[in-house]
Amino acid sequence: MTNINRKLSERFRSQWIKVKFYRDKPDLNGAKRLKNVRFCEATKEAITHPIILDRNSISCPGAQRAFGWKSEHENGLLENCSDKQQIKKRALKSMLSEVPHFDKPFKYIGLNTDGEPDLVMSYLAPSDVMDLVKAFNNKCGKNLECSLCSMMSICGGIAATTYLNKNINISFGCNDSRRLADMKRDNLAIGIPNRLFKVFID
Repeated sequence: MTNINRKLSERFRSQWIKVKFYRDKPDLNGAKRLKNVRFCEATKEAITHPIILDRNSISCPGAQRAFGWKSEHENGLLENCSDKQQIKKRALKSMLSEVPHFDKPFKYIGLNTDGEPDLVMSYLAPSDVMDLVKAFNNKCGKNLECSLCSMMSICGGIAATTYLNKNINISFGCNDSRRLADMKRDNLAIGIPNRLFKVFID
């Protein structure tokens, strides 16, 4: 199943990115180590070559919290989000508390690295998301439930949420991700966990 991203690309007409979390340092196998990058920005670069990230790679305080590398979110993260989102701090504090994050962080994150991924993600047109949800409905016999947030939307809303909840999640992106991941005006982000790959490739 290591070609899951290729198989999904053929079915849903988009580039898919494999996401793998590592407890120990992996064999890099030519993967590029990035510095001073946002997670959403790294997903764009992973389209052309494998990427390895660690806590020193990520410049975004939201992603640092999502991946459990920094838990001090009450001050800096609130200020950062408040300036960008123009949402009252009281509401932001409540919203941030609901965004999934790792309590026990992994040491590394691989994007399109070798081996079986923990999840795959992509930026899809609504019509392709509809087809994907329809396939899920048909195979699983139930509706898809997801959690939407306008901040930490790729790092927290897709990568962390999909992994921790073991379920598909959808995101409309946030101000940074829509710009840095080069999300088209009519694209949504989606994540599929390993346990559901068979729903779409059987």
